[in-house]
Amino acid sequence: MVDLEETKEKLRGPSILGVTIFNDSYELNIEALKENIRFSMDSGISDGKGFIICPCGGGEYVTLCHEEHKMLVEAAREVAGNKLLVIAGVSSCDYREAIELANNAAEAGAKCIMLSPPYYYPLSQEDVYRWYKIIAGEIEIGIMAYDQPWNEYVGGFISVPLFSKLAEIENVISIKYSSTVLKDYITALSLYSKRFAFIDNAGTYKAIVAQIHGKATGYITQAGSFWPEYEAKYWSLVEQGKYEEATEWESKINPLWEFVHSEGPFIEASVAKAVLEYRGLHGGPVRPPFMGLTKEQKEKFSVVLEAIGIPKKK
Repeated sequence: MVDLEETKEKLRGPSILGVTIFNDSYELNIEALKENIRFSMDSGISDGKGFIICPCGGGEYVTLCHEEHKMLVEAAREVAGNKLLVIAGVSSCDYREAIELANNAAEAGAKCIMLSPPYYYPLSQEDVYRWYKIIAGEIEIGIMAYDQPWNEYVGGFISVPLFSKLAEIENVISIKYSSTVLKDYITALSLYSKRFAFIDNAGTYKAIVAQIHGKATGYITQAGSFWPEYEAKYWSLVEQGKYEEATEWESKINPLWEFVHSEGPFIEASVAKAVLEYRGLHGGPVRPPFMGLTKEQKEKFSVVLEAIGIPKKK
């Protein structure tokens, strides 16, 4: 039986998005994934100082079959052991499939899933509540509810009033929160931070806002998959209350995102894999229909990464 309170306590620091590694035939490269996770752990990501979500959106989990999904959780758990919490990302419009993926992840050793609301059809907040309530009743591990305000037109977000209903579901232990309305963000933190582990997904400046209010326990970072040393330092500064230094450190990576916005759009994995390769780690292709950076784009990208000071693996 999973200790939900213990799992909740481990949801601290930068949450590294586990990038799924494929070979040239688009099949899983499990050993490459393991090596990348070991690198993140050796670079300062561990319990109390971060955790990993694998698989996840930034790791192309929408392209995976059930067997592959479970294989990735097993691989991440094997490497992480008791030194790093592994969260399994789950996304579906079918509650039966979501339950199956969650229970498969539990068998593979996950103690919590990151669960997004269904997509495609318009949803009411009552629909979102029922989604979490039904699935929670069929699994025994924790749930990180995934707020998605960019899907507001179909209702895939978590409003402040919905927090009170989710609080009634015992194994909803965390909220991956992305509210773009600062007032709502601070209100939710003030009212429900003792009940949920808040994981910021609105940008690292919000992580600082959350820490100033003494509420959030961590944040999502795609950069953490390819530059864990950067995120380990950032989190250390934030935890020490050195917010000005943290803001200055966070700004170092801005040219990377400016390049992405000017050359894109790319899916997150395309960018992460390009930087992983630059660092001498495992990147490789993304699965169709998505595309990675072209050779020319990677060359231009390398100039940006060198200017930022992202180190190459020794």
